[in-house]
Amino acid sequence: MNQDKSPGDSELRKKIERKSSSDFVAPSILLFIDNLLVSVGGWLYWLVISKLTSASEIGLAVSVYSLVMLLTTITQLGLEYPLLKKSIVPGSKILGTSLIIELIITVASIPFLLIVTNSIYNESIKHFTWISVALLVVLSIEFVARFGLLGISNAKTVLIIDLIGLGIKLPTGFLLVYMSVGAIGILLAYLLEGLFITLTSLCILKKTFSIQIGNRKYFKETIKDALINTPAKWSKMIIVTLSIVLLAFMNINAADVGIFYVALMITIVVASIASSMAYMVIPSSSTLKTDLSTSSLRFSLSLTAPIVVALLVIPRSILSLIGPEYESAQTVLLILAMAIIPSSITINIISKLNNLGKSNMLILTGIVQLVIFFISFFFLVPPYETMGAAISILVAYLSSSLFLIILTDHGSFRYIISACLSVLAGFIAGYSIGMIIGHEQQFLILVCSVAVSIAVIMASKNMTIKETRFILNALLQRR
Repeated sequence: MNQDKSPGDSELRKKIERKSSSDFVAPSILLFIDNLLVSVGGWLYWLVISKLTSASEIGLAVSVYSLVMLLTTITQLGLEYPLLKKSIVPGSKILGTSLIIELIITVASIPFLLIVTNSIYNESIKHFTWISVALLVVLSIEFVARFGLLGISNAKTVLIIDLIGLGIKLPTGFLLVYMSVGAIGILLAYLLEGLFITLTSLCILKKTFSIQIGNRKYFKETIKDALINTPAKWSKMIIVTLSIVLLAFMNINAADVGIFYVALMITIVVASIASSMAYMVIPSSSTLKTDLSTSSLRFSLSLTAPIVVALLVIPRSILSLIGPEYESAQTVLLILAMAIIPSSITINIISKLNNLGKSNMLILTGIVQLVIFFISFFFLVPPYETMGAAISILVAYLSSSLFLIILTDHGSFRYIISACLSVLAGFIAGYSIGMIIGHEQQFLILVCSVAVSIAVIMASKNMTIKETRFILNALLQRR
């Protein structure tokens, strides 16, 4: 696959702009909207549930669901990348092959799930064995179906299916819990949502192309591709999920852990702009047989930078929208916000490595990120607690992004510098305006700082007005 050409090649640049806007930028924004709405729906679900049942019932449900999600993520390996790369190919056998691989790994993991629920957890968790197994199987198949749809750039369908699934989960969960079903009701709602999304996605995929199974060589290639991407995926899972578990393990106050989790989720939602774009650029690159990940990085950083500025200049106000008790995490949110740009760089360059078939760098990236995270985490958390955890996440993403920029992607350096300058300019503008007119004028500070950030992006040509208009038109046409 050829790398993205320089901006001087006008013929190819026009082609790339046209394809990127219609084929991966617009679907990326739809995928980001999907992630945002699902996150808000999930928050609303737990908020209402907390008013309808006891904390112990919620604790049981969260313990079971967290264990299932952890196992599901492990069994997925890095299968999303071969699905994204090959689903678009006419007559591709990647969907059927991935389903078989995922089912085999999932079935093999069931005994481990049974051992954990019956040996490690307390007696009350054992009653949830059957639903935990059902959730594990359903969510594993849902994962394959979801990335099969994204592999053919059908983000709009994913958004519609997820919203209907959310519409099933919310009233079902509320009704079951109101009827005093408790933790089983909470989990049943998740199971019904998963069943709907899985079956609907598979039906749509079956209409698009036949679900065929590859030969032994095809299985080996798919498994190899998935394993190559596993370290980077697991490192992300450990940084996001295991950091919460490790904080509790290190006897950090439960309230502080909860507040840290909320701040972390806010930054993850913002960073999903870049991850959505990094995913959706792969099918477009496969179609054109040209690596478009440099354009993906440029667009994602340009769209993310103003939101990062907002998190940096008014962190307390953003946290207060969730609840006054979360305002104490403003320093943690500020540190985590600084990690968004490095994490965006990392996920986009991982897509570039997949497009170019650089397997050794993919494996090394995941290992570097994991090692640096663990070293900094266990060094910084004991003295600085949740702030130390936030710093360790920043250090891990900063290290992996610098590692990848230096060794693989010098061509994107100008775009990265421009995005960083836009964040710095927006932050300085917001801080200066706050000093002049008073920090209580939060709305005015927000508007001015974001406007300065956008102005720097436009002035540096990281993203032009024409490109913005073109992307909006492509997005509106897909709705």
